[in-house]
Amino acid sequence: DIVLNRAYGQGAVQDAWVYGFQIPNLFRRLFGEGALSAVFIPVFTDVLDKQGRPAAWVLLGRVTGLMVVALVVLTIAVEGIVLAIWGFSLSDRTLHMGLTAVMAPFMIGICVLALFSSILNCLNHFSIPALLPIVLNVMIVTGISLVGPMLGGELDRQVYGAAFCVVGAGIIQLAIILPVLRRHGVRFRMSLGTDDPELRRILRTFLPVLIGQGVLLFNAFFDVLICTYLTRQAGGASTGSFLGLEFEYPLAPGALSAIANAQRLYQFPLGVLAIALATAALPMFSRYASRGETEGLRTSVAQSLRLAIYEGLPSGLIMMVLAAPIVSLLFEHGRFGSEQTERAAVVLQCYGIGMAAFCAQHILLRAFYSLKDTLTPMWISCGLVILNWTLSLSLVWSLGESAFAVSTSATAVLHVVISVWFLRRRMGGRMGATKIAWSLGRIVPASALACVAAWLLLDATNHWFGGQVDGLIVRGCRVFVPLLGSILVYLGSTRLMRMEELNWLLGRGSNAGVERKSGV
Repeated sequence: DIVLNRAYGQGAVQDAWVYGFQIPNLFRRLFGEGALSAVFIPVFTDVLDKQGRPAAWVLLGRVTGLMVVALVVLTIAVEGIVLAIWGFSLSDRTLHMGLTAVMAPFMIGICVLALFSSILNCLNHFSIPALLPIVLNVMIVTGISLVGPMLGGELDRQVYGAAFCVVGAGIIQLAIILPVLRRHGVRFRMSLGTDDPELRRILRTFLPVLIGQGVLLFNAFFDVLICTYLTRQAGGASTGSFLGLEFEYPLAPGALSAIANAQRLYQFPLGVLAIALATAALPMFSRYASRGETEGLRTSVAQSLRLAIYEGLPSGLIMMVLAAPIVSLLFEHGRFGSEQTERAAVVLQCYGIGMAAFCAQHILLRAFYSLKDTLTPMWISCGLVILNWTLSLSLVWSLGESAFAVSTSATAVLHVVISVWFLRRRMGGRMGATKIAWSLGRIVPASALACVAAWLLLDATNHWFGGQVDGLIVRGCRVFVPLLGSILVYLGSTRLMRMEELNWLLGRGSNAGVERKSGV
């Protein structure tokens, strides 16, 4: 991301890159890490636990075969749609369409990779799946720094070098993970047979999950489309029209890139903390559900939820305080200037509002899926789509690109509240609401103290350097001095309050096993 922003400068070319990468990323989250994995993992765990490895490998081969065929068909369809759009409309967004066409095939490899990674997670192997995204990062950096300049011309031509390297990364990742699967005893052959009752069980529940998660993911994708449509193109007209109504474009070039940069930054703690925890927790939830141990499931879900909030709330609040210094340290190089820093920082602050809810969402969704309840999350997601679109469109003319972050955060908070209520009813008993509320009552003041510490230390650091913000050392101090200080304040205050969540993070207590697997 640093190299990307340095080269393209959060402008029109980077907007097109972000747009082009949306299609493979959308289907990765939907098929690889989303709907298919959410349905497949509980069934696969059940088969592995009750019928043994040979039956599990047969099921894996059939799921993989059907998935590959579906993805090939989808890729061909996407390419056809892109070519049609490219030829008949959006002529001022040719680069957007061109990058989409190049990177669309990447979704085949990345979706299969995500499925194979989930298999290794079920076998209690987490390191290689967690490290494989590095391959993609290295390839993108290579494309930006080496392949792109070899193509010559302006940035709108050089960016294709990075796009080609994305497709190459998918091939390399599969070449790495297949031998790892074999070393862990995974033996399968792809098949298109549908006579397996477990496969039919997966297919029956796949559609509701696809709709439920697809609504959220396509909701984010439509945010990208809306943002792109409402952005004035460089050198283009300042007004547009929709159904005969003329309007002033509310967004300037770089809006989509500012949102993408803010998303990368809030997703960093989200991925390291909450998604790592949720990834490790899903097999545990599934085992409890499969064995009918409802009390154990309720306890593990409640503990994981408490820990997600313990991690998420201070992360979001501290990130809001340090948004501008963080963006400046990481991205303010090359074509990325102070104006771009300000735009991305404001969006990041708005995402920070919903950080605790983003973390809790991953736990709650996996709890539903472990119970093989795919309909409830679907209806919750569908019900909140209109709210998100309404908020985005009503706020975009006053808040600019930050409107998309505000609407996402508000929707996530409401999603968590509704999900907890339904999950409590679904599990037929208490979820430890009293303990969660008591934990939250201590997390909030501890997080507030950490925020105050971050603000005071940032102010003190600014005074030490006489208000200077240039130079890597100065920028680093403006981030890490208040960051480390606020973390120490938070951990120290929660220790004084004898919070169990801190013991879990340190590898002690009933949730320690989940934490060791997640790598927190």
